[in-house]
Amino acid sequence: MDASSSSTPRTGQKYTPTSSSTSRAAFSKSRTASRSSHMLQIGQNLTSVINSPHQYDHQFKMPPLPSPPPQLANEVLDSTRAAMRKYERLMGPYASVYHAEKSRQRFASVQKQAEQAQQAEKELMHCLKTVPEVYFRPDFSIQDKKFFSDLSERKDKMVLQDKLSYYLDLVEVNLLKQICLRANSVLTALQIIQKLHADVAAACMQIKSIRENISRLHTHLVTSVVHVLRSKRRGVNTQVLKEKMELIATVAAAQSTVKTLISTSDYANALNLISSTKEILKRDLEGVNCVKNMEQKLNQQAILIEKFVTSGFVHMAIGDSSSKSVSVKLDEETHAQMSQLAANALKMGKMAHLVTSLGAAVNKCVKQTIKEFIDDFLTKVEHAQQNGFAKEIDEKKEDSKAEMNRKDDNSSRKEKIKNLEHRKFVTLLQTFFPHMMRFVRRLSNVEGTLTNGASLLQSTGNTIEKTEGEDYASDLKSALKQYKALLSSTCEFVHGRASNLLLTRKNISLGLNELKDMSATTNVFISDSEKLCNKTFYGLRGTLKDRTKDFLKTFHEKNVLSLVASLESELWRQADVPREFQDLIDSGFRRRMTSKKESKVSRVIFFQVPGQNGTRSGFLKFALVSSTLILLKMISRYIECAAHLKVLISDILIKLKKLLLLFNSKSCGLVLGAGAIQLAGLKNINVTHLALASQSLGLIISQIPVIRSALLAHLPPKHHVLLEEFNSVSADFKEHQREIFKKLVQIIDQLTEAAMRNLSDAKWAQGGDKPIFEVEKGIMKLLRQTSSMHNKLSSLIDQQQRDSIFRQIAAVFSRVTKKHIGPIWAKGDAGVKKKLSIQVQHILSRLRSLSGIDKSACKELESFKV
Repeated sequence: MDASSSSTPRTGQKYTPTSSSTSRAAFSKSRTASRSSHMLQIGQNLTSVINSPHQYDHQFKMPPLPSPPPQLANEVLDSTRAAMRKYERLMGPYASVYHAEKSRQRFASVQKQAEQAQQAEKELMHCLKTVPEVYFRPDFSIQDKKFFSDLSERKDKMVLQDKLSYYLDLVEVNLLKQICLRANSVLTALQIIQKLHADVAAACMQIKSIRENISRLHTHLVTSVVHVLRSKRRGVNTQVLKEKMELIATVAAAQSTVKTLISTSDYANALNLISSTKEILKRDLEGVNCVKNMEQKLNQQAILIEKFVTSGFVHMAIGDSSSKSVSVKLDEETHAQMSQLAANALKMGKMAHLVTSLGAAVNKCVKQTIKEFIDDFLTKVEHAQQNGFAKEIDEKKEDSKAEMNRKDDNSSRKEKIKNLEHRKFVTLLQTFFPHMMRFVRRLSNVEGTLTNGASLLQSTGNTIEKTEGEDYASDLKSALKQYKALLSSTCEFVHGRASNLLLTRKNISLGLNELKDMSATTNVFISDSEKLCNKTFYGLRGTLKDRTKDFLKTFHEKNVLSLVASLESELWRQADVPREFQDLIDSGFRRRMTSKKESKVSRVIFFQVPGQNGTRSGFLKFALVSSTLILLKMISRYIECAAHLKVLISDILIKLKKLLLLFNSKSCGLVLGAGAIQLAGLKNINVTHLALASQSLGLIISQIPVIRSALLAHLPPKHHVLLEEFNSVSADFKEHQREIFKKLVQIIDQLTEAAMRNLSDAKWAQGGDKPIFEVEKGIMKLLRQTSSMHNKLSSLIDQQQRDSIFRQIAAVFSRVTKKHIGPIWAKGDAGVKKKLSIQVQHILSRLRSLSGIDKSACKELESFKV
């Protein structure tokens, strides 16, 4: 029975124990026999190795030596070469056999060891497969009953005990074989360790001996020399201690000296002393307890000096800002003192801080100065008003004064400024701006003391180098940059307050002269401050521009309303032209129009037509209505606005264009559209109305190039293109004038058509009555009306325009007369033809008698003569 068929529990096998003792004994005996038989087949177990140790004796015995050759026993060997060669010849086979056997045994031994290792490996793998995996788990505990209940279905303790014994023997045998295989390595390692222990012990003994020798040398050679050096070092230390004590005394005395220098305002020497003392403390007295608080006290004194320097510099820089006579330039003494203070601040590395403190003080001072200045001005104005009021009404002096005081107490500063007369408000600006500019100019002169302070610091032997972690040059650069920002911010603040002053009176309408005075004063202040700061300020400019826009909007709206009202009430009668309007036209709208109480009056206005190369080609005269004169005055004002309000010149051009177009469209609706009949109460629109409207349009057409030339002088080059808009205005006016001329011709056309129709409808023309050889009344009336129109137009419009109109009228007479007389002439008898010839001759004689009509006019009608 081999191991595979035994009842030994293995992986994959099931073991069923019996219940009787006989069965258990039989099982134990069969298991022992089976295990012995199995182990003998694959190797020895632990018991066989212990009880039969001679089974492996051949592994530890040396191989037997071969018998020496018998010849060697009879030979006598000596040291000669021949004897040695003979010995080699005799012993050669013996040695070869010996070495071959030794090599064979060594190879057999190595092969045997490899086989044993391979066999041990197989047995180990068999052991690992035989013993259940549960015994190799890390948490295996023999006290845990759960393991044994899982391994076997039988709960018999004896069976479990045998199984455990078997597993234990199997593992012990495999462990013993693994140890035997590695015994040589373990012994070699053990020998090496023992040798290392011996070497370490010997080295320790040598080290101990060396240390003892060194100790003896130190005692006899070094100790005596050390005493000499120690004494010398003690003397040196004593000298150093004396110097330290002297330095401590100097440092202690420096604090009181600094206080004395501060009291005498000698900040430069005080700072030098503080700097040198701190350098001594850092270089020579570092770590000395008795002076450890000295640096803190010196820092406090430096902070005190910084405050004194800052307050002194700020006080001198600002000066007496409340005084009206603020000194713009710094006198030599003040400049020197401020330069010294700036040098002290730079030496402390606090120049930037000095400028910051100056900025805060300037901001506060400017606020207070503006408030006091405005309050002082308002108080003076109120006193002047009260005094004037008291002179007018003496008996009510006390009551009125008390009432005004009560009103003053209740009204705010803004209300007082708002209620000022414009002249007084301009006076306020004219005094306020120069006062603030003097203050700003003084601040700009203070900048020179900063750079002079740096030069002064260099001249005293201080180089521009690092001190206390800061750089003189960077501090100076930062301070100058901050000072420029301070100057700009101060100007911006003043501009902001000036903007508030202007916005306070935002709802008060201004005239052009008033706006011009206010703008001129404000622009001077803006340009001066921008030149001083080398920077453009947009706040006050924007506010002034907004006020100008408000003025222009109101100005244009008033002009539009005034022009519309004037046109709607216009009776279209010829108006007298005052001399100032003729002067305005003669100056090309470059002379300001002024109303005179006693002014010459004419019935027409003349315009000298410019020719080529600057020559004059003649005069044009225009008969105008009152609305046209009003329009000329408005145009003059718009050009004046363009001259003084250049910031909005593009808006002015646009509004002037709209005004001209309004006049054109409104006059067209009133005259050609007959709107004046309803609005102005005219009975009809006659030739005089049309002629005056044409003359008004003609004057504007002639003046548009003059207006463009006047505006061109006030326009920047980039805005010249805006003047091209007036070309369309001129085209509209010319088209309107052509429509009027066409209307005049149309009137004669209608009258001629009616007269000729009556002539052709007469009984004699139809062959009913005998004709009377005289001019018909209708023809005589038509010619009288034509002559009347010629006379009116001759007195109102230009001769060329009149002649052009009557050439068209002559063509109308020729066309209409031929149209109505031609058929009658063709079928009439001699009497009818003679009658018609009389009418045609009258028409030709009267038309050709009018000035401006050629003798050859209506030549087609000569065919109707008899």
